[in-house]
Amino acid sequence: MDIKMFEIIVYIVYIAIFSICLVNALFPKWCWKVFESWKASKEPTKAYFLRRRLEGIAGMIIIAALALTPKLIA
Repeated sequence: MDIKMFEIIVYIVYIAIFSICLVNALFPKWCWKVFESWKASKEPTKAYFLRRRLEGIAGMIIIAALALTPKLIA
């Protein structure tokens, strides 16, 4: 019973992180406006938003690999 509950909690965390990475990959400007615009005096370059998008995609790949590895090995 405890193992099953632990797995559920881990997958909830995986889903939350995957969702954040997905939003960051799809809407990097919106994420910047919501979370970081208060620190800046002007909007960053397109390269910054491209980097954020790539980081979101990389995060989704890493989380998917972490979530699927135990199922693929078993």
